[in-house]
Amino acid sequence: MPWRYANRLVKPYIVTARGRQWDDQMVEIARSTATRQLEFDDAMGAVGLGVVVLHLGDDGVYLVVQSWARDFQSRLSIFSGMDVDDLRPAPIGAAPCVWEQEVVSHERAAYVSHILSGEVDVDGWLDDVLDTRPTVRYDGIPSGT
Repeated sequence: MPWRYANRLVKPYIVTARGRQWDDQMVEIARSTATRQLEFDDAMGAVGLGVVVLHLGDDGVYLVVQSWARDFQSRLSIFSGMDVDDLRPAPIGAAPCVWEQEVVSHERAAYVSHILSGEVDVDGWLDDVLDTRPTVRYDGIPSGT
């Protein structure tokens, strides 16, 4: 379900480590943090389309905020903390982990396919989402984080 703002559309994702659970309150807290970053990105030239990844990992909580900007650019910010209510800007040099990069990679392809190529199709971009639910491997054990 996209987050709709007056001048912005955001595709939110949740990625969890095995055994971690999320709830609507966690999402709202993460959304508040992401919204502040998205507002800053808007002031820096974002085009109003973005992606947010809330990752509940084994070692903490991470929030990746990506805004698409003019001239084929993007802005990427990462927040981390022990819990969702203490997210802070991640240390310099931090980058998305392999599970977050899977989402960011998918979203790059979706943006190129639906926004940059020929006719702009915002609805197609909104509908083009990656399923981040765990899949069951052949041995019955869920894969992914």
